[in-house]
Amino acid sequence: MLRPRHQPSSCRDRTREFRGAYGAAGGSPGPGPLVVSEFRRRAAGVGHGINEASRKIAHLAQLAKSTSVFDDPTAGIQNLTAAVNKNITALKAAVLDLQILIKSQSEGGKISQDAANHSTVIVDILKESLTNTTKEFNEVLTTRAKILRVHQDRRNFFSLSASGDGSNPSVKQGQPSESIACAPWAVNSASNSLFQRQRNRGDISCSSGQQQQQQLAVQQHNYIQSRAGAIQNVESTTNELTQIFRQLATMVSQQGEVAIRIDENMDDTLVNVEGAQEQLLKHLNNISSNRWLMSKIFIVLIIFLLIFVLFIT
Repeated sequence: MLRPRHQPSSCRDRTREFRGAYGAAGGSPGPGPLVVSEFRRRAAGVGHGINEASRKIAHLAQLAKSTSVFDDPTAGIQNLTAAVNKNITALKAAVLDLQILIKSQSEGGKISQDAANHSTVIVDILKESLTNTTKEFNEVLTTRAKILRVHQDRRNFFSLSASGDGSNPSVKQGQPSESIACAPWAVNSASNSLFQRQRNRGDISCSSGQQQQQQLAVQQHNYIQSRAGAIQNVESTTNELTQIFRQLATMVSQQGEVAIRIDENMDDTLVNVEGAQEQLLKHLNNISSNRWLMSKIFIVLIIFLLIFVLFIT
């Protein structure tokens, strides 16, 4: 059985010609789609920013759960915390700009009421997502602060234990005393030089031990300062997040008041519609039950018909 050969398509893409003819005719796109696209572009940017902030918060949570004392990525955590805080602040400002844009478009008549309501719903969803992201960030910072306090308490405990061992007299028994004098039989003998060398070695070991203790003290001081700075950074960021929470709560409460007013208006409108329906039904019942009125109308029509037939014809 022979198959039919494929015939080449005779269709042509004349989109460019259509656009050229439309432009030559003086056509221009209306402002509505441009306005809607501007809002969509901004809303999409806010949504992408919220997703990016959530990804950074997840990475920050993994770093904050690190319980190792010697491998603590404090610098990375601080940089990531500052970046997330900056992103959340920028996203809050972007959401406020979206609200202002919707209000200006609605008052200027650039969009319909349905489009304004749809845009308001989108902004509410973005607010809720931003609030949840801010809560996650606050929880991560709280976890980080707890871990820092645990590390600080553990280090203080071991520091006190080490200082207690250093003050134990039994530890110092193995150290050579500087007040040891040469024996009378060892004076001006070959063993005197050996005794002096051992004494010098003891002095050198004591001085090296003191240097090590000083270095440990300096390291501990630097570590404590870095941890104190990290805790202060976490506390300051938490305070900023508290302010953001309050502002978001204020925005949500305002939207709730608007929703309540809309609900009340809908209830009033529903009551008025039901009342009008009842009045119309009453009027319909009165008309349908008034037979005398129907007879009057019929008599008048007959009279006009008789007058038309007798006098005009």
